[in-house]
Amino acid sequence: MKEFWNTRYSNKEYAYGKLPNKFFKNELLKLDAGRILMPGEGEGRNAVFAAEMGWEVDAFDYSEEALKKATQLANLRNVEINYTVSNFDDYKFSLNKYDCIALIFVHVPKEKRKLLHQKMTNLLVPGGIIILEGFSKNQISRGSGGPKDIEMLFSKEELLSDFYDLSKMKIQTIETKLDEGESHKGQASVIRLTAIKPTP
Repeated sequence: MKEFWNTRYSNKEYAYGKLPNKFFKNELLKLDAGRILMPGEGEGRNAVFAAEMGWEVDAFDYSEEALKKATQLANLRNVEINYTVSNFDDYKFSLNKYDCIALIFVHVPKEKRKLLHQKMTNLLVPGGIIILEGFSKNQISRGSGGPKDIEMLFSKEELLSDFYDLSKMKIQTIETKLDEGESHKGQASVIRLTAIKPTP
């Protein structure tokens, strides 16, 4: 899988474009800048936007080519991001550290999904927010992006279970037309979620 992503990101063009995901952008603009974690960040389009908005950004992906592209984009936009090459198992997480965690099209195998999402909850400070957009299971037959394993796609029920201990959750499955580089293009079914870690 790492070879797949290194190959995709080795092209000169940005696979998902240089502009931030629209849902992420709109939700981030509602918040005061703080510290944000961006797992599976790919070529850096969302991390760079967050840095432009004044956020202190930690990001990681297990593709070395992704790091190169993210660094190029950050330099182009004259911002700094703390980007590490790592997978979820090896990344050095710190509990209760982040004001926001953004999971933008971060799809992992079914057996790791719930544990990953619960870990993300633990990384938030009280009052911190999760912003998530990913493909729903309805995406499986479409060619506009996403895993071809339906178990790696999301359902509302799975996400409600994964983030059960968060509050003020907003979650919806929508049909949208993606235009994010050549790898996310066309009609798609996505799930969007925001939720907040309760304060004591």
